[in-house]
Amino acid sequence: MNRDMDLIRRIALETADAPHGKRLDKLDGVDPNDFALHVIWMDEAGLVKAQIFQPISGRVSATVLRLTWDGCEFVDAVRSDTLWNKAKDNVIKPAGSFTFGILRDWIKTEITQGLPTLRGLG
Repeated sequence: MNRDMDLIRRIALETADAPHGKRLDKLDGVDPNDFALHVIWMDEAGLVKAQIFQPISGRVSATVLRLTWDGCEFVDAVRSDTLWNKAKDNVIKPAGSFTFGILRDWIKTEITQGLPTLRGLG
């Protein structure tokens, strides 16, 4: 299975928008196995703190406990649908294969270039 960046974004946004202390263990319309695998990847990438359940027999499950600092930064960067769609058109689709760091850096650059007060400082 490949990473689904739209699912990662959705998990991050849902976590950010949840009431303090609420854990996220599923999303409507998302296969539980896909959800768990993406949460595991997000935990490994440092975007979330998660509780992973890997029983000897049975299916793996995962619960997002909270966003990390980097996860909050990611949410801030991808909250705009306009910016997210632009990132998908300019980074994710053309590259086919990309690193998360490249996506994050591209989004940061777009945000910085969109801030007139910062452009005037350079």
